[in-house]
Amino acid sequence: MSKKYTPEFSRIVNTEEQVSKKEKIILEASAQERAALAKRFELVSIDSLTAELTIIAASNGEVTVRGPMHAQIVQSCVTTLEPVPEMVEDEVKVLFSPHVSEEDMPSNPDDLEDLSEDELMALLDQPEPLVDGKIDVGEVVSQFLAVAMNPYPRKDGAELPDAALIEEEADEERPNPFAKLAGLKEQLEKKK
Repeated sequence: MSKKYTPEFSRIVNTEEQVSKKEKIILEASAQERAALAKRFELVSIDSLTAELTIIAASNGEVTVRGPMHAQIVQSCVTTLEPVPEMVEDEVKVLFSPHVSEEDMPSNPDDLEDLSEDELMALLDQPEPLVDGKIDVGEVVSQFLAVAMNPYPRKDGAELPDAALIEEEADEERPNPFAKLAGLKEQLEKKK
C-alpha cells in the first residue's frame, strides 16, 4: 500500500475559480511549515520563507505562476559542520498546462539517463501538468528554494579537514607513471 505524499508547505490555488485572469497572492510559511521543510531539505533551520506570486490564466487553459521568493536559511558548513546563514532569493516562474499529462513526465531519475541533451532541454521547456485546475503554489516555492540554495555551504575561512589535506599531499608525493615512461624514452633516444 503506497503512502500519499503531503507537502510540508501547501497552498492550493484553484485556477478555475479565479475571478480575474490575473491574481496576486502572498505566501508566508509558518514556523511549523518551515521546521518541516528544514527537516526535508536537511537544513539547520529556515527562519523565513515568503513569496509574492502572480497567477495568470490564459484563454487556452494554461496558467503561469511567477514572482520573487525570499528565504533566510541556516545550513551546516560542509567542512566544519558549523551553522552557515544564507539569504536565498529567486524568481519563481512556472508554466502549467492542462494539455500535458502526468504520464508524459519522467517519474524517477532513471528515466532521464538515456535522454540526449536536446531531449533534456526540451523536457525543461515543457509545461508542468495542470490537474483539475489546481496548483500547489506552496510546493512550487519549496522546490525553487531547494534548487536556489547553496549546495555546498562553507563558513568563511573554513579549511578542508586535516584528513583531506593529508590525502592531497599523498597524491602529490606519488610518482607519476608517465614521468617514468618519459625518462625511459629519453634513455632510449640517448642510446641511438
